[in-house]
Amino acid sequence: MNSATLLPPSATDQERALELATARLGDVPVLVREAWNPDTCPAELLPWLAWAFSVDEWQESWSEAEKRGVIKSALYVHKKKGTLAALKRAVAPLGYIIRIIEWFEETPHGAPYTFRLEVGVLDKGVNETIYQQMERIIRTYKNVRSQMLSLTIKGEVSGKAYFAAGMMSGVETTVYPYVAEDIESIAGMYWAAGEQSADTVAVYPV
Repeated sequence: MNSATLLPPSATDQERALELATARLGDVPVLVREAWNPDTCPAELLPWLAWAFSVDEWQESWSEAEKRGVIKSALYVHKKKGTLAALKRAVAPLGYIIRIIEWFEETPHGAPYTFRLEVGVLDKGVNETIYQQMERIIRTYKNVRSQMLSLTIKGEVSGKAYFAAGMMSGVETTVYPYVAEDIESIAGMYWAAGEQSADTVAVYPV
């Protein structure tokens, strides 16, 4: 608190009292940088941060982790809005597993530009509120051209499965006493001969 005053000498007692009462506001920390970060924003300010990030779907019943996850995904989702990636990213922070089956992935092919959705809600359970919430999210983030034919919500429970395997192998070797055998050497023998002769002839005059 700064003891210096900016009021003129002619200030009234009320003005001086107001100055004294509001001087303490300078000591209140204003966490601007932290408030704009979904990871560090105070929990009570998360709804305002969600409004600033244009989050389309917001529920006060969500856990704090889910709220922060939705806000963190907002920028990506708005950039990719109308794509399958945005649709999956929009429901991922809420703990849902989404599977999209497009018309050309069906056997036989379905009507063009249609799709079906399967949503796994893990351990959240299934009720009418979740169903309506999923419908709103899907209609908000899907592209306008595509039409959803069905929405199937599955309750799934995830867990860990442990597998083990063992193997034992061996080689049986029999060692017999050493017995010397006859040694036979096979080789070739070659013979060769050569001859060289020469004659000396003298020619005399007649």
